[in-house]
Amino acid sequence: MEPHRICVAGSINVDLVAYLGDAQDATRYADGRGFQMSAGGKSLNTAMTIAALAPVQLLGRVGEDDFGAFIARNLTSAGIDVSSLIFDREAGTGIGHVRVSAAGEYDTIVIPGANSNFAPRDVDCFLEENDIPDYAVLNLEVPLPTTRYAVQQFRALGTTVVLNLSPIQEGAKELLPLVDIVVLNREEAQIVLDEPDEIDPENLLQGLRNAGALAAVLTIGSEGAAYIDGVGGTGRIRGTPAAVVNTIGAGDTFLGAFVAGLAAGRTFAEALTYADAAGRIVCGKSSSYLAAADRRKLEQLTPTPERPTAPDLKASEPTHG
Repeated sequence: MEPHRICVAGSINVDLVAYLGDAQDATRYADGRGFQMSAGGKSLNTAMTIAALAPVQLLGRVGEDDFGAFIARNLTSAGIDVSSLIFDREAGTGIGHVRVSAAGEYDTIVIPGANSNFAPRDVDCFLEENDIPDYAVLNLEVPLPTTRYAVQQFRALGTTVVLNLSPIQEGAKELLPLVDIVVLNREEAQIVLDEPDEIDPENLLQGLRNAGALAAVLTIGSEGAAYIDGVGGTGRIRGTPAAVVNTIGAGDTFLGAFVAGLAAGRTFAEALTYADAAGRIVCGKSSSYLAAADRRKLEQLTPTPERPTAPDLKASEPTHG
C-alpha cells in the first residue's frame, strides 16, 4: 500500500522553555529547575509527531536567522520534507516563551514573527510544486484569512482537510462547514458556539454539527475524547491517566497521531484511540511531540487491527461509548 501523503501547514516557532521549581514564588522572581530550547509551534509539533509515524511535508515560514536554521536542522533530523519551508526576509522566526509548573502545566507568550506573513501565495506555490496531498492539517495560529484560503484550496482538490480550531479567533465558526474534520477542546467548543455553560460533550458535538461541521472531535482532557463522524455516528474514547512531565504539545501530538492513524487505514474511532495513546506518551516526555523511538511503544499500546478492506476514513461505527 502506498503511503498517504500528508501536508501540515501553518505555525512554526522556537520554544524557549523555563521549568519552575517546586516552590513557586508569587513575586516577580522565581527559581527555575531547568531550561531548554526546542522546535515548536502547533504545526511543527503536529508534523514532528506525524513524521515519527508516516511521511509528511511541512509548509510554513521562519526567519532568516539562527532560530530559522535551528528549525531547519531539527526538521531534517526528523525526516520531514523541508522543501516548503519558507525563509522570511522581513520577520524573525516565531518565538514561544513557555513556563512549565512543577505539576507539568504551562503558559505561553507567543511572538508570531514570520508566522504573521503566512499568506495565500504560499499555499498556491506549494500546490504548484507538489503532488496533491491526501490530508491537509491546519490550525488557527496563523492569519485566519490564510487558513480559510488553504482550507478551500485543498478541499477543492479532493484533499481531506483536518482543522484544529485553536487558538480560537473571531470568525473561526465560519470555517466549520469548509472542512472535513474539526478537532478542538471543550472550552474552544464553548467559545465558538457561544455556549459557555454547556459542558456535555454530546451536546457540544451536536452544536458543531448544526453549525456546519461534517465531523468533529472534542478532546476532554483526562476524560479522553468524544466524536461525531462523517455519517453522524457518535462515540467516546475513554482517557487513561498519564504520568505528566509537561503537557506542552499534547493536543498537537493527539492531532498528528489521529491523522497518521487515519492515513494508515484505521477507522475514525481506532485513530482516536491511537491519538489518545500518543498524547499520554508525550505527556511523559520533555519534548512536545513524538519521536521515531516512541513508535514502537505506541504500536504496542494500539496494535493495527487486521481487516480485509480499508475503512471509510471519515466515518466509523459508534464505539467506546
